[in-house]
Amino acid sequence: MWSDGKRTSWIIAAALFFLLAAAGDGQIIENPAKPKAANAGRVITPQEVLVISDAGTSDYYFKWPHALAAGPDGSLLLLDVEQVLRFSQNGRFLGNLFKKGQGPGEIGNASACLAVGPRLVIHSPRPNKLVYFDSSGKFEKELPVRRDEQDFLRALFFQSPAVYMKSTEFPRTSGNPDIVDRSETIIAVDAATAEARTLATFVTKAFVVTGGGGAGMIDIVNLIVAPFQDRLIAVVHTEDYLIKIFEPSANKVVRGFRRAYPRVKGEPLTEAEKKGGIIINDKHYTRPERKFENDVKNLLTRAGEIWAVTSTKDQVKGLLIDVFDGEGVYRDCFWLKLPEPALGSVQSPGQCALDGQFLWVVERAEDETFSIKKYGVASSQARGTVPLRGQSPAI
Repeated sequence: MWSDGKRTSWIIAAALFFLLAAAGDGQIIENPAKPKAANAGRVITPQEVLVISDAGTSDYYFKWPHALAAGPDGSLLLLDVEQVLRFSQNGRFLGNLFKKGQGPGEIGNASACLAVGPRLVIHSPRPNKLVYFDSSGKFEKELPVRRDEQDFLRALFFQSPAVYMKSTEFPRTSGNPDIVDRSETIIAVDAATAEARTLATFVTKAFVVTGGGGAGMIDIVNLIVAPFQDRLIAVVHTEDYLIKIFEPSANKVVRGFRRAYPRVKGEPLTEAEKKGGIIINDKHYTRPERKFENDVKNLLTRAGEIWAVTSTKDQVKGLLIDVFDGEGVYRDCFWLKLPEPALGSVQSPGQCALDGQFLWVVERAEDETFSIKKYGVASSQARGTVPLRGQSPAI
């Protein structure tokens, strides 16, 4: 038998243990299935503002537009095959920054083009460097990224004072084809010096095939990140519903949050997936059929809002977007009603960019041609939530 004093001490110690265990990866905040906003679940049909296509011009072409990024002046930056393209907020073509080669200002390929203060910066993975241009597109300088590891880096976004990148590990070099854990690491590269600092590593999943000296990998769940406010990063890296807030200065997850969510049945392989995949030793592998889709497909942020782009679609209403505040409270949700090609891009990191009250989206037509469309999404704002513009409260 324990005395009352010993029993009380044990209860306090146990409670403290579980509290510390939960805080090790940030506090996990549980939300109900229904958000707080009175008008949650409304259908939003964004207004099309403009369309950018390559029809009638020889200045650029769209073969695979991706890595969309919004500039602070409302402009749009994106990558395509041997192209780094700039467009004004009104859709006017501003130039192509891509110059193939090994010399100053030249690159073999690009992982991203980002607005870094008044400058434009291209990240070149091979060789690993940052290439700087002024606001008019004139080459200024380049800096080699200083990092001991010889891994492949991909730039994600700029959040002063760093360009944030990720490094993805190939998880193994032998074994039967299977879905396995892999590591993806956030790297902070100082925009002024290009000094690289390794931050947290997150576990994701991939289908890996090896054999006969060959190896290949098909993504199952990727590390998805989005800058939030001026010092935090929103992160998703699991198949089930869980969003984390990562603080780079402390190099730790400060909180996590989720909400009760009915999982969506896995979609069958598309014709493109059936034709693609991996060929090892003359054997063709496609991704495994999935029981469920990843709950959160993409993350978008603006002001004090985090948009969780879910896997839930409705043929009439569109795509379900959940809205959280920085404290992890499930504030709102709405259905985004857009053409099907646009909805697919909203679910795909790098195929859309949220810029305040506007959303840039890649759309692929039935004839396989691409266009970039800009939609107004100001009406997605729920009553009583954080305003579109202005300083958000610190967390």
